Amino acid sequence: MQLIDPKLIVTYHNGREAGIIAPKSVDKECGFCSRLVNFHLDWYSYNKKVMFTTSRCSGCQQESRFYLVEFEKEDDDAYVGELYISPPTFEARTIIEGIEVTDRFSKSMLRAYKSAINVYNFGEWAATVVLCRRLLEGITKSLLPESEQSKPLNKQLELLASHVELQKPLLTLAHAIRVGGNFGAHFDLEREPDEILSKYAIDMLDYIIEYLYVLPRRIEELHSHIEELQNKNNDDN
Repeated sequence: MQLIDPKLIVTYHNGREAGIIAPKSVDKECGFCSRLVNFHLDWYSYNKKVMFTTSRCSGCQQESRFYLVEFEKEDDDAYVGELYISPPTFEARTIIEGIEVTDRFSKSMLRAYKSAINVYNFGEWAATVVLCRRLLEGITKSLLPESEQSKPLNKQLELLASHVELQKPLLTLAHAIRVGGNFGAHFDLEREPDEILSKYAIDMLDYIIEYLYVLPRRIEELHSHIEELQNKNNDDN
């Protein structure tokens, strides 16, 4: 099941059956065909524990299931629940929060990162894993001395640990992206990257970027804030 953002609920049923405010229609991508459609919701029964209904996609005619659960009482004594859909729909990805252009993470690397996200959102799985590998290569080159940047990517990853403090699981993630990228870069009539592989590649790339570029800056900001608080307390005393 997938939680639906309340902003996607278009209308609610008039009246309050059993004191419940129930969604009547919701704009959501279909979990079967990925079309953005408006699902009309007529609930089979009203219950403050769980409510259930189904609605067909106007495009593919497949039937999605909807659940209203986790009810909470509002100030006006009406109950409002959280709306879920099944099967889950494809969720577009965005770049991770907190990433910004620096001397270490260049504009070209940010463009490569955005390109990988964009092709993933378009469902181009082979292109996604190839671009993830391309950005990984850019990351390793930015962290290695120039004398080691011409080596094959697998060798660069082995050398990276001697220049940057990396834990073994992170290096394992990097190697997985490299292998997945190689898989996508070579044409094969019987084997090609799928959505699952590309999703894992994006996930792992996010982990690496956050560890190398976002987390250190957040740690510095935390230390600076702690120092400010300490200096303020000393001034007050």
